[in-house]
Amino acid sequence: MCVATSGEVLKVENGIAEVDFQGNIVRAAAGLTEVSPGDYVLVHAGVIIQKVTKQDNDIMTQLLAEMEDAARG
Repeated sequence: MCVATSGEVLKVENGIAEVDFQGNIVRAAAGLTEVSPGDYVLVHAGVIIQKVTKQDNDIMTQLLAEMEDAARG
């Protein structure tokens, strides 16, 4: 199963964005949508597929944390 995750764009340079996923900084291609630092985005397979609101980002982060806790038992 593949899951797209959301994070905050820190910077964008030459079509590549640095995205912060709760302290894990990842480079992602930003060619499908125009993004700027401070935007929240959904990333799948190293590609930004859409912008999301901060509220949506927070909900997804919380949901993933709950799933991880449940998997630990």
